[in-house]
Amino acid sequence: MLDFASINELVVLSNLENINSILIRNQIDKAMRYKQLKDIVQIQLKSLDSQDFMKALKKVSDDIYIDKKKKLK
Repeated sequence: MLDFASINELVVLSNLENINSILIRNQIDKAMRYKQLKDIVQIQLKSLDSQDFMKALKKVSDDIYIDKKKKLK
């Protein structure tokens, strides 16, 4: 499954692993952890999917993209 996941899904999965460990440490039962993690997935994916990260990256640095006119030879 990880081979076919999007970048956003991989980020959310990593976050869930961390949050799950905190919930386990706080002795939250499995059913409650599942509900909380499910809610977090929806919130995080909605947030990440609504962002255009490519535009955000371009604003940070113009060298992130190789312009067709400026291709390395």
